[in-house]
Amino acid sequence: MRFAGAKYHITVRGNGRQTIFLDEADYERFLAQLDAARAEDQVVVYAYVLMPNHYHLLIETPLGNVQRFMQRLNTAYSMYFRYKHRRPGHCLQGRYGAKLVSGDEYLLRLTRYLHLNPVKTKALETAPMAVRMKALEAYRWSSYRGYAGVGKPEERIAYRWLALMGRRTERGNRAAYRRYAEAMVRKPEPDEGLKEWLDAHRYAVGDQRFRDEIDERLYAARMSQVQTGDIQWPERTGVEIERVLKAVAEDEGIEVERLCRHGRTAGKGKVLAVELCCRLTGRSQREVARRLGYGSEGAVSKQRGLWRRLSGEDPRLARRLQRLERLFANSSFQV
Repeated sequence: MRFAGAKYHITVRGNGRQTIFLDEADYERFLAQLDAARAEDQVVVYAYVLMPNHYHLLIETPLGNVQRFMQRLNTAYSMYFRYKHRRPGHCLQGRYGAKLVSGDEYLLRLTRYLHLNPVKTKALETAPMAVRMKALEAYRWSSYRGYAGVGKPEERIAYRWLALMGRRTERGNRAAYRRYAEAMVRKPEPDEGLKEWLDAHRYAVGDQRFRDEIDERLYAARMSQVQTGDIQWPERTGVEIERVLKAVAEDEGIEVERLCRHGRTAGKGKVLAVELCCRLTGRSQREVARRLGYGSEGAVSKQRGLWRRLSGEDPRLARRLQRLERLFANSSFQV
């Protein structure tokens, strides 16, 4: 079941449980591709953990497009993995697992469940508490460090659930989350009731009311013979890239060619052009990258991250983008 605003616990395993992250570069490449896919499909990432032979995500899909997002992410990583390691065949095991999630308690416990994966290994399950906590805090390939305040917050993560810790400050919430995770690491037995509510329903994690609601939606879909899938959004024809580039170049007082030149000669103008092209043209980040002189869609994702930082620091830059967006929203505007 897929719908706008849905939250999912995603699980993906290596084919035959084989290792899918063989070295540090693999982890970093996956995270770069995650950034590109979430920007392209406007997906919100709340938590993640990457383990050697599988990974977990906790995400929200404002556009109801989980299938498109996961296809983009898994295809990109599988192609990279096969090419780099020269391994033919499938890298990932069939279709991804996805469960709908609802309710603050479930979202918070699920976030902790994901984050504790690195200390659930056989090598650590009998280790002393101090050793397990040290391993958890040192593990680089999850969002735990940002949640617990033992590492820098990640730009890719929305830390909305930290507010559920109920402290007055963000720092207090992070310290409370660390204690929340630590309390479960101390327990020799699994989280009480965790397996039960994870296994209670094939498609959903949440209270009985939420699970019943999902059952009703699925039943209605089957009765009307509607195939569940992504919401059918109108095709995004968008504005031509050349029109966007010409408008930005004129606003910046430079030539279009300079905007598309590799390097930083166009300064903030190029960052503005990237953001507008992604918002208005309906083109993929790969197409935008090609036109603006970048070698990969990951570079466009980084530029969009830079845009978020720069526009937050400089309100004038944000107002420029809003003004140009309004111009293109006016159907009579021509460049």
